[in-house]
Amino acid sequence: MFLKFTLLGAFLGVISLSASYKITPNVIDGVPGFLNITTAPFVKIGSGYYIFESKAVNWYSAFESCRQMEADLIAFESPEELNLISEYITEVSKVVSYWTSGTDLTEQGKHIWFSNGQPVSSDLWLPGEPSNSGNVERCVEFGIRSKVTGLNDRNCIRLNGYICKAPQPKTASFVIW
Repeated sequence: MFLKFTLLGAFLGVISLSASYKITPNVIDGVPGFLNITTAPFVKIGSGYYIFESKAVNWYSAFESCRQMEADLIAFESPEELNLISEYITEVSKVVSYWTSGTDLTEQGKHIWFSNGQPVSSDLWLPGEPSNSGNVERCVEFGIRSKVTGLNDRNCIRLNGYICKAPQPKTASFVIW
């Protein structure tokens, strides 16, 4: 791709320069650390960007709050992501349970991540969960029980903190020759 441009000089009148340049675009996932750009209010953990909200709300309010920030309630994509979030929460938070995007509202007993439609992996649950206690637990919280972290099904109207996950940002750069 070549660019042809004209420069205008404010004090010298109009100066016309004509040159050809080759522009090479480069787009990468994430924000390189050397750019010293803040991702606030999102916190970078591993390769993801998260907001941890301690304000206790029901699952529906948590979902809406994340969407208003152009993010989603968290959907754990792997046990490694769950472990990274567990470590972070253990270090910086007093809240012990957070809403995730997990739910079985579509089909009882079939838990999916509402944010992406994928099934909730069975290796993410706390021991004995999901239990659907009282036949009213349709939403999924992430929590810590006796130093063990994992998922638990809960009544969607229960009040919890919540974790939003932002889409992966992109960094664009251009090399001009």
